[in-house]
Amino acid sequence: MTYYPLTKEQRSLKDLAAQLAMAELAPRAAETDKSGVFPRASLNGLKESGLWGLRVSKEHGGLGADLLSTCLVVEELAKKCASTAMCYKMHVEAAELISRMPSDYQVEKFVKKIAAGEILCTVAGGETSGKGDNWVPGMVLSSVEKGEEGYILDHLRKSYVTSAGQASHYFMLCRVGAETKGHKLSALFIEADNIEWETLGDWNGLGMRGNNSVPIRFNGVVPEKNRIGDEGEALKYLGAVMMPVVALTYGAAYLGVASGAYELAMEEASKVYPSGAKRLDNPINQRRMAELSAKIEAARALLHVAAAAGDAGQVTAPLPYLQAKVSCSEVAVLVTQELMTMFGGTAFAGRLPFERYFRDARAGMIMGLANDDAYQTIYGMLFPEKKK
Repeated sequence: MTYYPLTKEQRSLKDLAAQLAMAELAPRAAETDKSGVFPRASLNGLKESGLWGLRVSKEHGGLGADLLSTCLVVEELAKKCASTAMCYKMHVEAAELISRMPSDYQVEKFVKKIAAGEILCTVAGGETSGKGDNWVPGMVLSSVEKGEEGYILDHLRKSYVTSAGQASHYFMLCRVGAETKGHKLSALFIEADNIEWETLGDWNGLGMRGNNSVPIRFNGVVPEKNRIGDEGEALKYLGAVMMPVVALTYGAAYLGVASGAYELAMEEASKVYPSGAKRLDNPINQRRMAELSAKIEAARALLHVAAAAGDAGQVTAPLPYLQAKVSCSEVAVLVTQELMTMFGGTAFAGRLPFERYFRDARAGMIMGLANDDAYQTIYGMLFPEKKK
C-alpha cells in the first residue's frame, strides 16, 4: 500500500513502472539471476516509456520526475527484478548531476540523449589502495593530470562499477593533480566510445547477479567540456544535488525487494495444499505476515516523507535521506529472512523465488552507501563536534 497521498502524476508514474515491471522485468528475472547475464533486454523495455529520462527536465525532453516519483518507480521495478532495478537506479544516479547543471554543450551532447533513451550511464565508483581490492577506510580518490586536450586518465581503476562494460557513459569523481586535497573533487562524464577501458574479472555476486559490478580501468583523455560544474568543487554539488537521489533510490530499491517478496508471500501463503492446510493456518506465520506488513509500511512512510520533504525544499542536511536508506535496506533483510523461514525447505531448495530475494537483499547492507558508513554519518549529524 501507499499511505502517503500521491498526486495524479505521481500515481501515473507508479502505475507505469508497475506495468513495465510486470511485462518486461518479471519474465526475465529468474534467468537473469540464474545466468548472471546483464539485463539489457529488461532495461531496453523501459526506453520507450521515457523512464531513462526520469529525472531529466521536461524542457530537455525528460519526464521531470520529483524525488517521490523516483522512489515509486524504482520500488516497482525492484519488486520484480532487483538486478535490473539496481542498474536502472545507477543510471538515474549517474545522470542526476549533469541533468541538473549542464552546460549548453552538455545539454545537446548528453542530456537530451539521456531523455531519448540513447545513453545508458552509470557511476564508476569505489576505489582501493594500490592493486587489487586492498581496502582501507578513508580512501582518497585517485588523481588525474590535466593536459592541453583534457583530463588524462592513466589506467585509472574503479573498483565496483555497476553495468561495467555495458554502459555507454560513466560518471566519475577524481582529483585533478596528485597534490590536490582529498576533498577537492571534480566530476567527469566519460564517453565509453572515446576512451580505452577494460573490465577486470567476472561478476559472481551472492545476489544482484545481473549487475556486472566489476572493476574497470580507464585509459585516455576526457575533454574538459565533459567536466560537470567547476573543477575541484564537486563535493559542493554532490551534497545538495546528488545525495537525495543516491540515498533515496538505494532505499527504494531495497524496499522493492522487501515489498516484492512480501506480495509473493501473500499469494503463496494463501494457497490451500492437497492436505487442506495452508501456511497461514500457523499462528506463528500469521504473526510474521502481520508484523512484516507493519515493518514495510514504516520504512515506506519514512522514505516517502523524506522524499516529499526534499521535493519541498525542507531538507537542509541529508539526515532523513540516510535514515530512510538504512531503514529500507534493513527491512529487506528482515522480510526476506522471515519468509525463508516461513516457507522452509521449499524456499531453501529454490523451488520458490524467495531465495533470490533473500540474496538480493543482503547487498543493501554493504554495497554502495554501506549501512555502517551511513550510521556513522547519521551519528555525526546528530552529535556534531563543537568547533574549537
